[in-house]
Amino acid sequence: MPNRPELDQGGDHQEWEPSGALTSVLNGVSQLPGTDRKRDVARLKPHLEEALGTLEYLERRRGLSDREKMRGGALKMLLRSIEQGQ
Repeated sequence: MPNRPELDQGGDHQEWEPSGALTSVLNGVSQLPGTDRKRDVARLKPHLEEALGTLEYLERRRGLSDREKMRGGALKMLLRSIEQGQ
């Protein structure tokens, strides 16, 4: 499942959660100097684009929670930094 919705505390809609694929790639990005971080970070791009597309859809459909907005902002900043580094 690409993006997992979880029940929101209010119970009126499901809270968006990052997909397992996105979190797996994020966890696999090496923080060690001398590793191929550029390649690792570039692998994130399609997952970030998918997640942001899902958040945009949810925003149009029902609006986003504060937590979803915060996550979306972080994902946008990460995607921008990847695109600027290419």
